[in-house]
Formats: sequence, structure tokens, C-alpha cells
Amino acid sequence: MGTERAPLTITLITLTLAAGIGVGCGAAPKLRVDASVLERITIENKLLLFDAENELNIAIDSRDQVVDEIEQIKETVDRARRKREVAIRDSEVFSDKGDDEKAKLAVLRAEALDARVAFLKAKLEWARQRLEKERAKLIVARSQFELAKAQLVKKNNVPGASDLDLADFESQVEDYKADIDEADEDIQEAAAEMQAAEQAWTETNKSLQAASGGALGSQWLE
Repeated sequence: MGTERAPLTITLITLTLAAGIGVGCGAAPKLRVDASVLERITIENKLLLFDAENELNIAIDSRDQVVDEIEQIKETVDRARRKREVAIRDSEVFSDKGDDEKAKLAVLRAEALDARVAFLKAKLEWARQRLEKERAKLIVARSQFELAKAQLVKKNNVPGASDLDLADFESQVEDYKADIDEADEDIQEAAAEMQAAEQAWTETNKSLQAASGGALGSQWLE
């Protein structure tokens, strides 16, 4: 999937704060610095934005990796569900043929696949909670990039710089960081549920392995 990039803007920098973001800030300011003002800032000074831009791109990549992981888990869930349907049909076919041994194995396999689907769904929820954290981290990176832009304008003392209050930008960053901390609790809860579901899946696989003499029930082969 495509990865967005936040180019280092030389001709135009737009600094925008959403209303009501900062605690105690009220309506946050909106500031535009157009090209004619930024032309007074040297290229060397503009390179001071590099680190903040790099952190933003890292945050974007991290978010995209989790998005890809979620898509892979969804595909694995679909495959497990299809295998479960096959196992159920096999149990019915073997039962009709009077082959109770194979019918029983097919039922156990269906049960193991049920448990696998439950585990994968829990893993999917865990990944989704991690995605929420990555999104929060991305917002922080964007707000830090905006702060770096504001600091650049102030440092170069361009006309209008005196109207900027860096405290507003710094407060925005801190407020968004709080969202990251909140996301951790949800991740831990989802991880605990995933681990419980994995344990249940492991137990059903052990039953299948015992019944099949080890021929079926390997988690590594699913």
C-alpha cells in the first residue's frame, strides 16, 4: 500500500491548530506563513526541520506496518474459516460412511479450527488497538513537526513571528501524547484476551494431536 510523505515545505508553511485542542488554551491560534516570508529564511536553517520530518515519516511507516499486519490477519481468519467448513463436511461424509474414527478426527479438527479463529479474532483486536496507538503517535509526530516549523519562524524572527505563542504548540504536543498513554491500557487488555484465546487453541490442538497420533494438530502447519 502507498505510504504518504510529509515533504519539507520550502515555498509555503501552514501552521494550523484545531480549536480547543490544548488544555486551558481555549480556541487555538491559526497561523499561515507564506512563501514571501519564508524566502527570508536560509536553506540551511530550513534544514532544521529535517529531524522532525524524519520522525513524522517513521511514524507513518510504523502505522502502515500495523495496517498491513491487520490485513494479513484477516486473510488468515478467512483461510481458517474455510478449513473449518471442510472439516465439518468431512465429519458428515465419514459419519454417513460409518467411519466413526475419521468422523471423530474431523470433528476434533473443526473444534481446533474454531479455537484458531477465536484466537485470530483476538489477535486482530490486539492489532487494531496497536493501530490506534500508532495513529496517536502519528498525530504527535505531526504536531511536533508543526512545533518545529513554529520554532523555525520564531528563531529567524520573521515578520509576524512575535504573534506566535510557542506554548500553544507545545501544549498541543503534550495533549496528543496523553492519547498514546491511554492507548497502552487497551493494548494490554487486548493482549491478555489474545493470550487466553491462544491457550484455548493450544489445548484443542493437543486433543487433536493425541487422537490422531500426532498426525494432526500442529500449530506450525496451520
